[in-house]
Amino acid sequence: MCPIFAGPCWRCCRTPNGEPPGNLARSRPEDQPSPRGSRRSGGAAGGSRRQTKTGKGAWEVTEPVVLILGGGVHGAAIARELLLNHVPVRLVERADLAFGATAKSSRLIHGGLRYLEFGDLRLVRESLAERQRLLELAPHGVRPLRLYIPVRTSWTGLLRSAAGFLGGRRAGWAQWLEGETVPRGFWPTRIGLGMYDFLSGSDHLPPSSTVRIGEPGVPRVNPRRYTAMLAYSDAQMLFPERLVLALLADAAAISRENGLPFAVHTWSEVQFDAGGWCRIVPQRSFEAETKIAPPTAVVRPRILVNATGAWGDFTREMLGLRREPLFGGTKGSHLVTFHPGLKEALQGQAVYAEADDGRLVFVLPFGEGVLIGTTDERFSGPPETATVSQEEKAYLLKMVNEVFALSLTEADVAVQYSGVRPLPKSDALPNAAISRDHQVVWEDCGGIPLATLVGGKLTTWRAFAEKVSDEVLERFPRPRTAGTAARPIPGNERLPSGMSPGVDLWRHWAEKFAARSEEVAALWPLFGTRLCDILQDTRGMPRQPLADGAFSPGVVRWVIRHEWVATLEDLVERRLMLVFAPRLSTRLLEGLAACLVAEGVLSAETVSAAVERCRERLRGHYGRVVD
Repeated sequence: MCPIFAGPCWRCCRTPNGEPPGNLARSRPEDQPSPRGSRRSGGAAGGSRRQTKTGKGAWEVTEPVVLILGGGVHGAAIARELLLNHVPVRLVERADLAFGATAKSSRLIHGGLRYLEFGDLRLVRESLAERQRLLELAPHGVRPLRLYIPVRTSWTGLLRSAAGFLGGRRAGWAQWLEGETVPRGFWPTRIGLGMYDFLSGSDHLPPSSTVRIGEPGVPRVNPRRYTAMLAYSDAQMLFPERLVLALLADAAAISRENGLPFAVHTWSEVQFDAGGWCRIVPQRSFEAETKIAPPTAVVRPRILVNATGAWGDFTREMLGLRREPLFGGTKGSHLVTFHPGLKEALQGQAVYAEADDGRLVFVLPFGEGVLIGTTDERFSGPPETATVSQEEKAYLLKMVNEVFALSLTEADVAVQYSGVRPLPKSDALPNAAISRDHQVVWEDCGGIPLATLVGGKLTTWRAFAEKVSDEVLERFPRPRTAGTAARPIPGNERLPSGMSPGVDLWRHWAEKFAARSEEVAALWPLFGTRLCDILQDTRGMPRQPLADGAFSPGVVRWVIRHEWVATLEDLVERRLMLVFAPRLSTRLLEGLAACLVAEGVLSAETVSAAVERCRERLRGHYGRVVD
């Protein structure tokens, strides 16, 4: 017996030949958990699986699979790619889905205008192609966005931009320009936008243009500070967290269609033995807080994929790889405000402005509020501990007040968040010069090939996942038989002919499913047309919303049942996106907790503790005070 796990474990209790201990009998594929058998681990199992017959806390051993570590956008996308090509997959996330950088980005789908300053033409070209692809395949989640760049001078900054484009700022021969603080002028910016338009090709978005300060319908920047503005097109994804859920829903559908094993384990950890067997176990702290106790899985992975982002080196160390670090992450912080003056000044558009120190800041429309970001600070601690510092908050507020001649204070910040970018380690370069491109690093992990994803950005998630999957398929070896370049993302199907998203469509669906238009409108940005499945499945249930909320209990319970929800925080932060709602009350948290109780996730006696724990997390990580 293992003193740590109070049962057989792989460090203490393995057999000499590396096989599982005798009391851990191999289970057949049909004994695997069903989609509804375990909300946390089974969630999307494919084929003819049924609820395990060995009861609570049982073991299961499955055929060789690709084991993906990390439940962010890249982990989910790789699972989808591999299942399309008939490769069994298990995905393990130590926290919740989309817990890391996926949920902490600037929520832009962009080509990377700034990357041109460093000559990253390949990355910009790829990003622009993926931007257009997302606009076509996920119009319910990605929308075009017009951004405005206010400028103060005509020619300043040209030398620095030219040297960066030619590689000098990274190669070292133009390092002396790093101390230059003159702003980027009109003509360097105009030249960069012309190149951006050229690389965009015919992607149907409006080209860049010059705009006069004070022109109707454009952002109302400070006319005493700026002499002109340039406008260009990119795109915005409000909720990348929901993209991860859509990709996993698609992966689940693929697994069922192809009869392939597929499972998602959240709030779980892995432990290996010398024979290559892997034990997937729920976190002990997690088990103590919920009623969920899914079967602990035992697998023998053929290939490991480390898609844990900024946790990548921590994961490599956990797997026993004591090697040089691959990652050197930087922290990016963001603020959300519902300040009416700032929202009015934006005019529904976005601003991309330069601070006095040369750093660039986005001010973006964000639902009923405004998103401000980002910073770029070196960060070496555990990524989950990253929070917005007072200095970062003051810096972003000062910048916004200068751009719009407003007087925002800390009291105007409703929500704040910070995440760590999984950038490649680079001690010599300035933060802004570190490449945002992606790469795959292969290592041997006790005889199992390990692929670690380094870098990557939200816009290029599909292209990066495709690259990783190609390399995995080569090592099987197995030919690629299907791709995702033209595969729609769930939520873009069955749109009624002749109707586009808006009040009339909400009313149409509300009448069809006997629902409230307000709830339909709230579901659309989260689910797209998949909301029809939710409303159909909850037809006949009371449509009265939870106190201080837009969603009815039936809809909340559907989300809990189908989307791997295990904690109240999962619901608030990464399923219903209530963390960004203008109004979030304790009464609403209590109503959500009651739904978790009804679904068997929480016990009634732990509701108060769960609500208080959620309030504390919102206060500590998001600066959100819930009354």
